[in-house]
Amino acid sequence: MEPNYYIEPSKPYRKRKSRVPVILFLLILGIALLGAGLVAVNHFDAEIEAYQSSMGEADFFFRMYAPDPFINSAADAEPHIAYTYRDDALYMFEAPEGFQIISHSAAWDEEMLEHLYYELMLNTHGEEIHMLYEIIVFPHEEGEGLMQASYTLGTTATSFFLQFPAFPDDFSIDFPREIGRIHLYEGDTKTTIESMAGSLSHEYGHLFTFYYMFYSEMRDDLNSLADTNFARLREARAFDLITSATPGPTYQQERHRYLFEVAAEDYVQLLGSPTTRQVVDFFDVQQVINGAVQPEGRLGARNAFPQENMKLPLAIDVPGLKDYFFSFIDARPRVPVQDRMDINLEIKRHPVQHNLVTGLRTFVYYTITWNTPYENAIYTLVCYDPFNYTGWGIPIKTVRSGQNSSAVIGEYVIERGTQVVSLNDGLTEGVKVFFVVAVLPDGTFYISDKVEYEF
Repeated sequence: MEPNYYIEPSKPYRKRKSRVPVILFLLILGIALLGAGLVAVNHFDAEIEAYQSSMGEADFFFRMYAPDPFINSAADAEPHIAYTYRDDALYMFEAPEGFQIISHSAAWDEEMLEHLYYELMLNTHGEEIHMLYEIIVFPHEEGEGLMQASYTLGTTATSFFLQFPAFPDDFSIDFPREIGRIHLYEGDTKTTIESMAGSLSHEYGHLFTFYYMFYSEMRDDLNSLADTNFARLREARAFDLITSATPGPTYQQERHRYLFEVAAEDYVQLLGSPTTRQVVDFFDVQQVINGAVQPEGRLGARNAFPQENMKLPLAIDVPGLKDYFFSFIDARPRVPVQDRMDINLEIKRHPVQHNLVTGLRTFVYYTITWNTPYENAIYTLVCYDPFNYTGWGIPIKTVRSGQNSSAVIGEYVIERGTQVVSLNDGLTEGVKVFFVVAVLPDGTFYISDKVEYEF
């Protein structure tokens, strides 16, 4: 975990003005400035006292939480990260807003970092962008660790230098300023903007939601987010969400239940870049046995899982949530091209007997069909185990416009000459919850009602 530390900015160079060789003028000017300086001293004494008080409060807050980054993926091992982030960087890009994007991966050169900057700016943002201090891309070669991305809170000091005759030459007032750091891992294997877009948007979602939603409301109770407006809108108690601001020992298994993770996922849905809405085609057991190859990177495919905690309603379906997010910035939410409509699922059981060498054997598969009410939408059937849910779920099949909206699960069998070949996807055991995710042409996500089925 990255420790909290302060970064003292270098003092600006100040060029001395030449002296005016008029003694009387200097004397009069000196008296005037001295009087102004004394007035300013009284004024700034009060200001300094106020800011010293706020600095202590900010320092306490960030020391409490900065050592624990908010992690966006499973991590069985702590990544090996050098603390000299900038000294040994391979490439660096300075954003116009003042933050830096730093690369320790040969695949992410200055041009790629600039593209990453433009991708970040496609996420809807406001003044909170000035809180971002740096984005670092790490190579994360195989075996070093499994984290995909992380966000860390911190503080830095911003100095204002004042030049008055009554003040010392280097007099300054230091203001505490909260900052955010985003770390992106696996840069050597994730070599495209598309492969980093989801993690980048999610981690920026932490910055956005803490800046607007949690900072002020957590001042009174640093141990809980339960009484925040976001917790109320997301019905944290009803859905048994974890409202601690500090990740606990079971965080990796229960991160989908942490309220601050739900908030970051909501940001991706409501304000995230269009690049985060990529579609991955998934294939059911019937297609696989006939030669289809399942895609890599199944987790995080937004057309299958618009959010990590699929037990919750989508952000777009929570009354008032979209308006709440947009209330902090000068932007308007996107209006979906179509309103939400009903998608109905039907599940049927099919036992099939085949004559094997040892005799007849019965194989059982199921078909799941659904209607397609949205024009030119892409539909993906997914499921999860309600009694062993750790986030995301299992994608089953993606259906595009014009294709048959049905999927096969269970043990499917085909005959190849004198051979009988079977393949079992393991989904027809215990209890499963099924639903369909529809992706509209404008990137809007809708889901069907959920159907729980006991096999």
